[in-house]
Formats: sequence, C-alpha cells, structure tokens
Amino acid sequence: MNSGKQTTIGEVCSRFSSGKAIMASEIKQKGKYPVFGGNGIRGYASIYNFDGECAIIGRQGAYCGNVRYFSGKAYITEHAIVACAKPEYDTGYFAYKLSLLNLSKYQGQSAQPGLSVNTLSKIKIDFPSLETQKEVFAVLNSIDKMIENNSKVNIELEAMVKTIYDYWFLQFNFPDENGKPYKLSGGKMVWNGELRQEIPEGWKEGRLNYFIKNDKGGDWGKDREQGNYKKKVTCLRGADFPAISGLTKLEAPERYIHEKNKYKVLEDGNLIIEISGGSPTQSTGRICYINENVLKRFENDIITSNFCKAIELNNKKYMYWFYVFWCKLYEYNVFFKYEGKTTGIKNLLFDMLCYDYKIIIPNESVIKKYDKKVQGLFDIIQKNQLENQELASLRDFLLPLLMNGQVSFKEGDSYEKYIS
Repeated sequence: MNSGKQTTIGEVCSRFSSGKAIMASEIKQKGKYPVFGGNGIRGYASIYNFDGECAIIGRQGAYCGNVRYFSGKAYITEHAIVACAKPEYDTGYFAYKLSLLNLSKYQGQSAQPGLSVNTLSKIKIDFPSLETQKEVFAVLNSIDKMIENNSKVNIELEAMVKTIYDYWFLQFNFPDENGKPYKLSGGKMVWNGELRQEIPEGWKEGRLNYFIKNDKGGDWGKDREQGNYKKKVTCLRGADFPAISGLTKLEAPERYIHEKNKYKVLEDGNLIIEISGGSPTQSTGRICYINENVLKRFENDIITSNFCKAIELNNKKYMYWFYVFWCKLYEYNVFFKYEGKTTGIKNLLFDMLCYDYKIIIPNESVIKKYDKKVQGLFDIIQKNQLENQELASLRDFLLPLLMNGQVSFKEGDSYEKYIS
C-alpha cells in the first residue's frame, strides 16, 4: 500500500469550482470545443471557458460523481466541477485517484440531489511521490489514449458512411453500370409528381413500410430472477444507442425476462427504434443497428426496453442503408410531426409514420451495393468498440492496483498480459 502524504481535495487544488451555464442554443452536435455537463460531453460549442489540464467531476445528473481527466480547451457547465491540482501534484493522477472514491455517495438529499464543492473539498486523499504519480498516470493515460484514438476513428468512419450516402442517395451520384457517378455522367432523371422532384429512372416513390417485414416490442422484465422470469439478458434502452457507435460509455442494465418472451431476443440484422421519450428539443425515433459484431460485445442475449421497438427488414442487405436513411430523418426533425402524448410522455406514432411519410425508394441493386460498400466500415467500428471495452476493463483492473502500489510498470514494460 502507498503510505504517501495525506491531505484534502481542497488543499490539493489550485482551482476547485463549478463551471458556468451555457445557452442550449450554443450547443451543437459538432463543433470546435467539447461542452461538459454532469454526465460527460453534452455536445460542442464555438466558445470555451477552460484551457488547461483538470479533472472534471459531474456534480448533477444520472452519472453524478463521474470523473474524467481532460487536457485542452472546453466549455464546462455549472453541472460539473473543475479540479486543477497544484504544481506539486500530478493532475492526471489526481483525476484517476478521484475516480476510485465513489464521489456519488456524497450527494445531498435535496429535491435535486447533487455534489457540493464545499463537501467534496474536505474529503481526505493521499498521494505517493510526484515521480510515482507521473508513472501511474502515464500507464493509465496510455490506455485511455488508445480508447480515444479508436473513438476518433469511429467518428470519422460514421461520417464517411453518411458522406457516401449523401453522394449516392441525395445527389444521385451512385455508380452507374460503368462505375461513373450517375447524375454527373448524364444518367436519366425523371420527374415524379408525387414527390415533386426529379429522381433517377427506375426509382419510385413509396412509404417506409415497403422495407419493413415485421416488428416486435421491447421488454423490461425483472431486476432479478423470479418465477418464470429466468432468462438473463442485457437490455438496450434509447439512452444506450449512442454507446453502440462509441459516442458514450455502454452501461446497459442486465434484466430477467419471462420464458415466453424469448422471441424478443435481438438478432443480426435487427434495428431498434426508440418510440417513447424524447424532450421538447429532442424527438423520439433514435435508431440503433444490431450486427454480428454488436452481438459479440455482450455476454448475454440482448433485448430492447419497452420504450423501444425492434424491426426486421424484408432484406438484411438493406440494413445499413435503412439505418443511415432513418438517421437523416431524425436529423431533419421529421419525427416531431409524428408524435403523440400520453401521461406526459411523447410517443412516436410509428405505424402512422411508416404508412404516411413519402420517401424515395431507390433501385434495389443500388441499395445492396451501398450496404456492401459500407459493411466493412461498420465492422471496423464495432471491432474498435470491442477493443475499447477490453481496454477499459484492463484500465479498471489496473487502476486500484497501481494506486495501492501493488503493481508497477517500468519504461518498456507491457501490460498486454493483463487483457483477459
């Protein structure tokens, strides 16, 4: 065990205070600087209010007490605490140390629980020598850097998938029979009165239900095994969808479902759509895809919650096209027009949407070519995510051992042997 200097969080810090509020309109899906709230990154902004190295502590929200190390420029909101260590301490080590303290247990019991800067500043904490701090941080941060790099690759791959979609299905420059861009190469365009636009010859207008074979509801089951609720599953909620593509940490709960509901287990080729939830500024209708590599990330069979619906397409080779197409509808705020309300919760009027909303139905061969082209990119995304899960498990395994001095690494040592 380390027997270093003991002090308090407040005494360690040159700054230990909350961030500042930011207008919701300032936060975008893409931007120059990350915006950190109580649960992590909320989005991006063109302005920043922090520049340097710190530990960010979520002080309000579902993941109250979460801690992350950050270096650079960012906007940190009033729902998070900025903790900058004095020069005699290593800020990176400090951040990892804080993550072991289960800070959420210090929440107040008010109507809106949260962490008090004053309460946290009095918590006692011990430190080894500065040299040891730097060594420990170097090991843990190297693992997190690999995770970060994989995540950056995934963001680029997702963007590439959507760029190809735009070129093929919005600009109509899919490869013609000679491999040339269809519209740019003089491909025949035909006026469609129903859609009120020109579309490639052979394409037609239709509805979303044209592609859907069937659907099945979700299930929340029980939190423990009881009676006929014996089948252990992992349940994907709408909040877990971003984690499938790597935008957030995957924390889907394990549940037990009734034996008769085994048919709700998800399979390769299924798509999940969130049909209840949302907010005044966020519609229902988020979507998630399930492929073989997604399934490999779970020890259990997976289902979706009863706030979601799983759909099966007429042809599995349409899956990635349909997924990206649906994402576009979500980005264009189409689903706001197909929402109803019961007991204060917004519900996506799924059947009405699928039978009412007019879409362009591309030539089947073009859809299949698109799916074949992007499948490899989606495979890489999921393999990177699986690797990130293994790296995160390794980091979490090593973290307490390194902090307690039970494991140490010298320059050139490999920690790959700890990967299970």
